Order: sequence, then C-alpha cells, then structure tokens
Amino acid sequence: MPYVAFFGATGGCAGFCLVNSLNAGYDCIALARTPAKLIKSMQEKGISTGTLDRHLTIIEGNVKDVDAVKRTLQLPNGSIVDKIVSGIGGTPKLQWSIMKPVVLTDMTICQDAGATILRSLQELKPGAGNKPIFINISTTGIPPQGKPRDVPIAFVPMYDWGLQVPHADKKVLEAKLAEQFKLPESERGISGYVNVKPSLLMDGEGKGLQAVREGVDEKPAVGYTIQRKDVGLWMFERLVKGEIKEEWMNKSVSITY
Repeated sequence: MPYVAFFGATGGCAGFCLVNSLNAGYDCIALARTPAKLIKSMQEKGISTGTLDRHLTIIEGNVKDVDAVKRTLQLPNGSIVDKIVSGIGGTPKLQWSIMKPVVLTDMTICQDAGATILRSLQELKPGAGNKPIFINISTTGIPPQGKPRDVPIAFVPMYDWGLQVPHADKKVLEAKLAEQFKLPESERGISGYVNVKPSLLMDGEGKGLQAVREGVDEKPAVGYTIQRKDVGLWMFERLVKGEIKEEWMNKSVSITY
C-alpha cells in the first residue's frame, strides 16, 4: 500500500479521500494548522478513534512552512511518501466590485502551497524511484489553452466572471506542476501529477462511484454538479489505490455526474 500525505484534508474533497484511505488501512500523514479540527472532521465522517490512532499521523503546522511540509512528506526511515493529495484552497470573500465580486482571504494560497510542497521535495532530494505523485484538486472552468470547454454553457458567466480570482490561483498551481517536467529529471521533486477537476461542488450524500463520469483535457466530462463525498471516493479508488492510468499522468481529469 502507498503511504499518502494530505494537505487541506479538513476540507471536503481531500477529507473524504482521507476517510476512504484510512478505512482501507492506508497509512497517512496530514498537515493541519489545528489538529483537533482535523480529528473532529474525521470523526464526523465516521472514522473511529482506533483507526485514527493506527493509520493517521498529524503534523501541526502551516502549508507555507517548509519545515512543517518536509515533516509531512518524509517518513521516519528517511524515504518520501508515495503520493500527495492536496486539497488546499482559499476562503472566498465577497467584495464591492463589478469586475471581481469574489476574491479570497489569501489570494495566492494554492500556488504558494504548491510551491512550498515542490520546494520541500527538491530540498529533500528523493531518489529517482522515490519521487511521489502529486494529486492536485483543481476545478473545471480553466481548461488549457486550445482545449474544449469543460463546463456547461450556462456556467460560463459564473466561472469567467464570478470566480475568476480563485480560479486564477488554481491555474498558476497547474502551471507550476507542468513546469516540473521542463526541468532535468534530477531536479524534479515529483514523478508525475494529476489535476482533478470536479464540476460545481455540492455537500450531501454521494451517488456512488458508478454515477461519476470522467474525461481528460481533449475530451472533458461536462456536467453541472458533483458531491464532495463522491470526489473523495473517486480520488481514492482511481488515484490513490493502485496504479494511475497512463493517459491521466501529467494531465487534468474532469469528473462530474
């Protein structure tokens, strides 16, 4: 079983991925500014105290702190985790602006967190066979240039106008991950990445894995909504558990109902 590091697991999608990983017996490390908040979140999602004690190590700290991130990525034996799940995202904030009505309390949280994780890996210098895969929770609405639209036409105004600021932050992180593969192999901190792009996220009971459709940049899965619970389940089943499909590596995968 892979050893998995989690960032932003107090939130919905990464949190549910962590739940599935722990229930399956995977050993996980999670960085949390407030460990008690993460423990409470896991318990509310049905994880027992025994499972938390056996399979979850929590590192207290901030994702912009290189030392805290290193402690989350490096195992006691000196090796590096096999996979990284990042659900880091900013807290939306409304402002009086026609052009940018929604901003973030931290305007560059995704890109800064991603940069810190990548810097930490480069400083840890994992060997060629010990570089993790970076699983990044991004969003639909920011397809690569020249690729098809990945949201319904009715959502385009909301995404392009209302959510432009938070989406810009996620787009920079996607670019940082892609830039890793312009570096010589010896300078890369990761062996690959997958950008997970859910449609509009909703709370509540999921519909199950069989209800989730998936697509890649060239042929995205276009839909309206998806439950956070099913995003976490899909991520565990398709990306954490076992091998990732070759056609998804170093690309984006859109998921929706």
